[in-house]
Order: sequence, then structure tokens, then C-alpha cells
Amino acid sequence: MAMTAAQKKAAQDLINKANAQKAKLEAQVAAMEKARADAAAADAAAKAAIEKDLADAAALAAAAQADAAKAKKIADQINSNVGLNTIDGILYNGSKPFTGTIDGKNYVNGSIFAGAVPEKDIPFDTTPTLAVDTFRNTLAIYFGEAESKKPWVDGLYKSVSSFYKTGSTVDEAFNLALQASRNDPNMTSFTNRFKGLYALQDLKAKGGTMEVPTIAEYYKTEAQMGQILRATGLNSLDTQDFLGTVIGQGVSATEFANRITTVFDRIDQAPTEIKDTLSRFFPQVDRTSLAKALLTGTKGATELENQIKGYEVLAAAENQGIGAFQGVGKPELVGGITAEQAANYAATGQTYQTAMTGFAQVAQARETEQKLAEISGQQAMGVTGLSEAVLGKNAKRLSDLEKLTNLEEARYQGKSGVGTLASSKRSSAF
Repeated sequence: MAMTAAQKKAAQDLINKANAQKAKLEAQVAAMEKARADAAAADAAAKAAIEKDLADAAALAAAAQADAAKAKKIADQINSNVGLNTIDGILYNGSKPFTGTIDGKNYVNGSIFAGAVPEKDIPFDTTPTLAVDTFRNTLAIYFGEAESKKPWVDGLYKSVSSFYKTGSTVDEAFNLALQASRNDPNMTSFTNRFKGLYALQDLKAKGGTMEVPTIAEYYKTEAQMGQILRATGLNSLDTQDFLGTVIGQGVSATEFANRITTVFDRIDQAPTEIKDTLSRFFPQVDRTSLAKALLTGTKGATELENQIKGYEVLAAAENQGIGAFQGVGKPELVGGITAEQAANYAATGQTYQTAMTGFAQVAQARETEQKLAEISGQQAMGVTGLSEAVLGKNAKRLSDLEKLTNLEEARYQGKSGVGTLASSKRSSAF
């Protein structure tokens, strides 16, 4: 049965409308791709700067390691002289004047004594002691001059010294003191300073697999994280309190860097058409709040990056008008692309750019496919079905589209807009 003049005109109108829309969308895609390229260039420059800062952080870590070796050397010296020091002509054993015999010389209260040492006097004490100045110098090597002057240092000295006297090295005494100080009310300022370390110990006790660092390793990790924050312009987060919270959640320096460079930067530098969609899922009011949420959250960098890739594909669908979300206060598009569907497409390798092209074809064919399905008495595939055919390469959907095209060709002995679309898909151009 031949098509009526009205049917031919309706089909031609649909084709003309589709062609006009296609030209408009192609111009839009070209503009967006240019914007994306410009953003990518800016992103590359920013990443290069961050990579330089990471290299600087690595240099700082190497310097910290050298300082630790220097501290060990000091500790070895302390261990070798069993606490004997001469001050103003008086020989001290730690903080007390020495009484006893050493190197063939007799001493009483630190002074050389010509006669025998009276038995009633204190015998030679070989217990090693840790001088306060030596302790502070060692602490300064580990943590810097400013840290060595903090109020908690005196309390820590007493604890470290007690372990040092029992034969522990300086390194061992520091870490034993860390445990002993945890519930000491006089050491609150110290325990607050290293709260992240205690939090890691608790996680480990609950079955966690993370390594608990030494005090020196903790300080080095803290310094590396601070370097990354400053390089990204997040100086307000470079505090001992915030970084203690992050470290205490088991976030390593490497994971920290990944969350900033692969997740935060990707959101922070996204073009407007993507950022509008991302802002619904990351509604933090400013970049500092966003960084805090990403760094203290339970999701790792890889999981967050995969999420963002899905949201970028969703942004492509919404920019083509076929996303389920149509705007605040507006009803959803029935059968439109959802965040879950977009994530699935992203998992197959779709990006914002490739999805923009595919969803543009879906948007172009949508109305034509629906009208021809109604004429042929078939169920329309809709946005979901067309997307599965175009982006998902779904064999059944492609077959359904081909069948619909063949029905129309058989009915009207001609090609419709969807017929051309299906034929081009079969030649891998769709």
C-alpha cells in the first residue's frame, strides 16, 4: 500500500527536523570538545606543578631519613659513654656527680679523690642516663626546632629517659614512651599531637592490616601530606589536627596524593557542563570542604575516580536532554539515563566525549523511532533501548532496530529516518 501524501509529508518533516537538530548538536559537541581540550591543557599544567611538588616532598623524605641516621649516631654515642659528662671540672653520671672509680681514678661527688673511695659512698652506677639537652637535640633532628620546644617535651623526656635507663635505644625508648603516655593526664598535649598514631593502633587492634608507623615515620608522612595540600592551594587544611584525623583513618601518603590529583583536581577543574552534574553528587559549598570530604571519607581514590567517570557520562546524557534528571522541580524523563546506567557505560570505557556523540545520535533518533514504532504497531525502544544499541552495542537492541526498519521499508517501500539510522549502525557508523 503506497504512502499517502500526508504520510509522506509527515515523514519528510520528521527527517528535516532530525537533520536540523543533528547540525545543531554537532556544533554544540564541537564547542564542548574545544572547552574540554582547553581544560585538559590547563589540567596538564596543574598536574606538572603537583608532580614537581611531589618530587620536592620525596626530597624532604630523603632528608628526613638522613636526619634519622644522624639521630641514631647520636644515640649510639649516648649508649657508649654510659652517661658520663664533665661539666666545669665535675664528672657527672647523668644528672648526679659521680662517686666511684673509673680509669684508675677515684672520684667523690664528681671530683678526683686522692684516697680510697669510702665504702659508705654511692658505688659507681653504670646505668645509662639521657641528658636533657641531648634529648632535645635528638627531638629537634626528628621533628624540627619548633617541635622540640613544645610544652609536652619535658613530660616526654621523663618517659623516654626511664626506658632508656633500662637498656632501650633512643628510637625504642621514643616508641615505648608513646604507649606509656597514652593514658597519662599530664601528657594530653603530646597525645593530642599524635592522635592519628593512636587511632591507627586502635584500627590495628580491631583487625586492620595497616602498618602503625613510628613517631618519626608519622611526622614524615604528615610533612608529605602538607606539601601536597600547599601545592594544591589548600593551605588551610595543612594543620596537625586535620592531618592527624586523615592519618588516623589509615590513609597513606600515596593514597592521600591520589585522592588529590586524580579525584579532587578532576572535580575542581571540570568544565561547567560536567561540574553542573557533579555538584549534585558532591554538594560541598567550596573547594576546601570538597577536599575535606574526599580525604576523610571511607571511599578510596580508585572508587571515587570510577564514580566521577560515571557522573561525566551522565553529564553527557543530561546535556543532550535525555537524562532522567530534567532539572530541579521538574518531573523526571521516563526511561531517561540514570546515574546507575551512566556508571555502567563508563565501566565499558565510555567517556564524556564519546558519550556526547552517542547520546546526540540517540536524541536525534528518539522521536522518529517512537513515531515509526507506533505506525508499525511495535513497542518503542525509547532512550534506554536506543542507548543500549548505540553506546552498549547490545545485539538484541540492534536487531530490534533493524526489524523496525525492515517493517517500515516493507510497508512504505522506502527508507525513513530510523531506517537510515539503523543502516548506518550496521556499517559501524552509528
